[in-house]
Amino acid sequence: MNQKYWDDLSENFNERVFEIADNELNQALATTIKKLGKQYRTAGDFACGAGGTTAALAAHFEQVIAVDYAAKLLQQARKRVKGDNIRFVEVDLTKNKSTAIKVDVGFCINALIHPVAKKRKRIAATVFRSLNQGGKAVFIAPSLESYLRTYQVLAEYLVSAGKNRKKTVRKIAATAQKEIFSLVEGIADVGAVATKHYLHDEFAQLLEEVGFQVESVDRVEFPWAEVLDNAPEKLGKPYPWDWMITASR
Repeated sequence: MNQKYWDDLSENFNERVFEIADNELNQALATTIKKLGKQYRTAGDFACGAGGTTAALAAHFEQVIAVDYAAKLLQQARKRVKGDNIRFVEVDLTKNKSTAIKVDVGFCINALIHPVAKKRKRIAATVFRSLNQGGKAVFIAPSLESYLRTYQVLAEYLVSAGKNRKKTVRKIAATAQKEIFSLVEGIADVGAVATKHYLHDEFAQLLEEVGFQVESVDRVEFPWAEVLDNAPEKLGKPYPWDWMITASR
């Protein structure tokens, strides 16, 4: 979860890191981008990664600032996303410093997933300070409810396919114990990385603590294949989801 990690990841970023802008099922993020793009001029893509969300923002905002800490990822984003209305900036959002960035709308897609609580709060505070007064922010982060629900859905599917319930639940529970590093703190495995997952109210509280006014909490749904290897084709709704919060300064 440091600069070296993300730099090392950049070589096959698209294969290893799920990009919501390209894969969401219910178009919650896409709809929000279009709506805010009609109301505001400038947007910031905080923790932009390889630029998946940056491209969508550039199509709807007059000016976009794409921010990340990993130099290699920023290089990849520059090659991937072209446009005179995009500026790329290397910034460590976990430092409690002013970034000199000011935008009308901040988009933070999986920016608040660091396993260390104080670093998550610093990132949220940095984004808050980077918004113009009256601006908006859109935060997306993994849902702990969805993570736990996946175990239940898988168990029910296997039982319906004829597996013994007790043995199935026992086996899945053992897997959960290995994959959930801290249930209390919501830290669980995602791609072999300890990743913060949020409860609905917890996510909103974090943003309120740094000064945001939460306006709405929605779900961003994505395919089962993103959370289950060899996901059964019969699995459908309700799909796994991330939380998306729209907040204002």
